[in-house]
Amino acid sequence: MIFDANKLDILGERNDGGVDLCIISSGSLDDSVETQTLLLDKIENYLVFIKSDEFKKDFPMAQKDNIRIIMKLDEKPSEIIYALLETIVPWINENDAKFELEIK
Repeated sequence: MIFDANKLDILGERNDGGVDLCIISSGSLDDSVETQTLLLDKIENYLVFIKSDEFKKDFPMAQKDNIRIIMKLDEKPSEIIYALLETIVPWINENDAKFELEIK
């Protein structure tokens, strides 16, 4: 389950100056339109934050090649959610970040 689209779940600066922005899902993600919309809204808010003056000021070493949005899941997503995640990769890339999916 994904919660508040307007909050960063985890934000951390790496030793190389890059930044990881993590989206954490507690439990499984259902295929509902609400969940899909919440996920897309959360991604959009992360991308807006990456483009913000605040982000650039706080993380001056962060560049397109070292900013990652990482989706952390407890279990493998359904085919619908997995397909949605695949479609957002170009969108994230076009907005100066990389996407990674981590499944425990």
